[in-house]
Amino acid sequence: MKYNKSFVALVAAGLVRGSLAQTWCGKNYMANQSVVPPGGQFVLPTQSVEPLLSFRCAPVFRPYLQEDAKGAAFVVDTPIVFNWITGAEPILLSSTSASSSGSTCLGSISVTISVGSIKTTANVPLNATNVQIPVDISKLQAQKTAYNVSCSAIYTAPSSSKSQPAYDQKFKTNTSLLYLPDTHASVTKTDLRTGALWVRPANGKGGAFTPFVPQGFYINFDQYLAKNLTMIDQLKADGFNTLHPIPPYDNLTIFQEVINKTVSAGMYIVYDMRSNYKNLTAVAQQVKTYASIPNLLNWETAHEPDGNSDPQDATRSTYDLIYQMDGYHPISIVLNCEDYNFSPHVKGADIVIHDAYPIGINATYSPVWHTVCTPDFGHCGCDNCQGTLSDIKTRVQTYKERLNIMGFDRTKSVWTTPQAFGSGAYWNTTPTGQQWAAMGFTSFSHGALGSKSFQYTTTTGNTTTIEGTATNLTVLIKDFVQPFIVDPNATFASYDYQGVDAGLWHNGTAYLLLVTNLVNANVYVPWKDVGLGSITNATTQLQHIFSVSQDTNATGLNFLPGGIGIYTATPP
Repeated sequence: MKYNKSFVALVAAGLVRGSLAQTWCGKNYMANQSVVPPGGQFVLPTQSVEPLLSFRCAPVFRPYLQEDAKGAAFVVDTPIVFNWITGAEPILLSSTSASSSGSTCLGSISVTISVGSIKTTANVPLNATNVQIPVDISKLQAQKTAYNVSCSAIYTAPSSSKSQPAYDQKFKTNTSLLYLPDTHASVTKTDLRTGALWVRPANGKGGAFTPFVPQGFYINFDQYLAKNLTMIDQLKADGFNTLHPIPPYDNLTIFQEVINKTVSAGMYIVYDMRSNYKNLTAVAQQVKTYASIPNLLNWETAHEPDGNSDPQDATRSTYDLIYQMDGYHPISIVLNCEDYNFSPHVKGADIVIHDAYPIGINATYSPVWHTVCTPDFGHCGCDNCQGTLSDIKTRVQTYKERLNIMGFDRTKSVWTTPQAFGSGAYWNTTPTGQQWAAMGFTSFSHGALGSKSFQYTTTTGNTTTIEGTATNLTVLIKDFVQPFIVDPNATFASYDYQGVDAGLWHNGTAYLLLVTNLVNANVYVPWKDVGLGSITNATTQLQHIFSVSQDTNATGLNFLPGGIGIYTATPP
């Protein structure tokens, strides 16, 4: 595939047309408009002097099928926090333990999970995460409607003096259980321990559910895909496992050919309703028609509703309707804005996707509208961005933190949309293969669990281009990165050392290290500063998987500007 001027013009024209709403991310942006603060900012929680219990529970999988019933379980979290996040309540810890939220000697609480006629009780340590409680749900009837679940807890608070006895504190939260009838049609489960998807093979021939990290591309259906189905072959050859056709799907005969060809290739499809997701009659017809295709990964409804002034309750209305009809596939939305009405829109999604495109922008002056860009005014192509790779890290991390504050850290996940276009409109250059990979690396290092680049066709050629890089990298992500990020028992930590961003996973035996230099400078990073202080012999304990503009020596990592790397390690 060749990256050409007609493609750039099409992308640029579409993006500019998409900006012609009354405001963009709530902001005025044209030269003849005045500055009006956009509003819609996310409200951060206030701090608490006293410790709070953030008690949460959720089923391990959504949905469960009848075949899963006897092995079902719930996951419970009991972190001690000092911010008034959603659901947090005061807890009376002993004076010695209350001073530190990191204490491992806080005692335990008795947790009871009640769903229908089923009630299960277990002890859970305080300040713990990812504690699993088995719950046999086989006595429940599988149904399309989710069950309401009550999770309660009792904590025996210590007495403040010998004259006062200990007493019980009670906590409660609610969740839902989606327990569906078995089906031979496609099903995409979400592992709520990690946020990762689980799927059967996309060829429709059945098989076991396995964890899955989407690596895919958006591709315009009418302009490209419908005219050239061999693009599917090329994406498959490049190692991508997911195809996201951009609507409208005007030629339904060819759209069915796309489905058939992706099924044969073992690739998954995202069905996109952006054109008519607010029309519930149209949504119902599309769900009825396509819910049973063997390789449906998920539904995508709103695309940048925060930037185009869509009704704030529209995503939730569509979400509720789809779950009434289907429930076997999660729902995603794409948000464009850094901070504009995030909260109402995400209530209509299981997967929240960001599409910040920072490469090649002027972050302070718009070449399209010839105006300045500030937090209150302007459109520079990437909302409130700095025009560096750090924007991707910040956007993913911010979305994850907001979902946690809202109480959705278990039930909603974040995906990323690496920029794969440029040289037009707001963008004066196209990302290199190294920059494209860096966007994916830093996204995974801050909690993203899927990646769909925008858009195909993209740059081709040698290994310095996006498609050339992808050919080598996609298989490495599947073979080395995916096993760690979908592992519910793996621990994770992120590091920032002089602008080098690192994600470190540990599965109990080995480590996975993803590193990205986000600054335009040479940086040297000692092993201890990315969590690998136990490395004593890099030659035998470290395995080099992939790197560009980056290498190692006995005591650490060397980075050129923009350097990236994947390593596994097995210290003693």
